[in-house]
Amino acid sequence: MHHAAAIHIARLFYDAACRRFDAVVEFFAPGLPEPLRVPVVFHAPPDLSYRDLTRALTREAQRRGIGGV
Repeated sequence: MHHAAAIHIARLFYDAACRRFDAVVEFFAPGLPEPLRVPVVFHAPPDLSYRDLTRALTREAQRRGIGGV
C-alpha cells in the first residue's frame, strides 16, 4: 500500500450475536477522485481495543487486494 494514503474506518457496527464487526474501510490517496471504499467483516470479541480493531480491519481490506493502491 502506498504510504501516503490515508485510511478511515467508516460505518463500524458490532453484531453481538455473531461476534463480528462490519465496517467500511476508506482509502484516500493522491489521484483518486473519491475514496476507495472496501466492505470488511472481522470476527472478534467486543473487548478488542480500538487500535487493534482498526489494524485488523485495515489488514483485512488490504488482504482483499487493496494493497496495490
